[in-house]
Amino acid sequence: MITSRHFKEKEFNACTPSCSLQDMKQSTMNRLDTLRDLAGIPLVINSAFRSPEHDRSKGRSGTGAHTLGQAVDIRCSTSENRFKIVQAAIKAGFTRIGIDKSFVHVDDSTRHPQSVVWLY
Repeated sequence: MITSRHFKEKEFNACTPSCSLQDMKQSTMNRLDTLRDLAGIPLVINSAFRSPEHDRSKGRSGTGAHTLGQAVDIRCSTSENRFKIVQAAIKAGFTRIGIDKSFVHVDDSTRHPQSVVWLY
């Protein structure tokens, strides 16, 4: 059973698309809990696990970190919180970070290029 100190099942049910905490990898959730501790701010998850079928239906590869249960998009609307999230993500061990105006993507997939930051 996948567990988290900071995140509840209902938060994953509210993601787009809806998913379950149980779809996530425990190691990713442990890092996400550490990120939350280090950032010192509440985190709202916009998106987490996506099925390969859903991923492909949106024009994506169907093999991204979200489909592995190793990625989350964290809602973010201020530059100060964006900095806190990115800084904490790096300290928590996330090696892949994507930055958008309204969210920060973090993942710890080892199947994809490492030590990367990208803009959406």
